[in-house]
This record gives sequence, C-alpha cells and structure tokens, in this order.
Amino acid sequence: MVEMKQIPPDQAEFKEYNEVKLKGGRPNKGLQQYLDNDRKVLSFNILWNDTAYHGGAKTYVLNFYLANSMIEVKECMQQNSGLDPFPMLL
Repeated sequence: MVEMKQIPPDQAEFKEYNEVKLKGGRPNKGLQQYLDNDRKVLSFNILWNDTAYHGGAKTYVLNFYLANSMIEVKECMQQNSGLDPFPMLL
C-alpha cells in the first residue's frame, strides 16, 4: 500500500486562503469575469411575426449580460396597442 499525504480540510482551506492573500494560488475565475465585464451588455432587437389569429409583428429586446452570462428578453409595448402588459418574456 502506498501512503498518500493528505491535508485535512480545515488546513487546506487555511493554506488556500494564505496563498490568495499573498497574491498567489488560484484566482477566482467567476470574479475575474465579473470585474472584466461589469456593466457590459450585448443588446439585440428582435421582431417576431406571429401568425396566430390575434398575432402580428411583435418587437422584443434581448439583453445578454457579459458579467454573469444572464439573458433577459423584454417585450416592447406600443402605447394603446390593446395588449395586456407582460414586459418580461424570459
């Protein structure tokens, strides 16, 4: 049997904390992505030609947030369109 040296979990966390504190160790990739891309958004205008009975051309805005890779789709309502307000599709 080969003996393997394993560091107990509490000491491993303390060792990782010290390495990061001394500007070494593994960087937090999620934090780095957030810091690099904070307040950066890719925005697309979408037109959906709905062929249903009460359909028609509907416009949406798709926003992709680079900081956390989140997507939102908002419906652009025109005044007095007669449609129920449902601003967030996704």
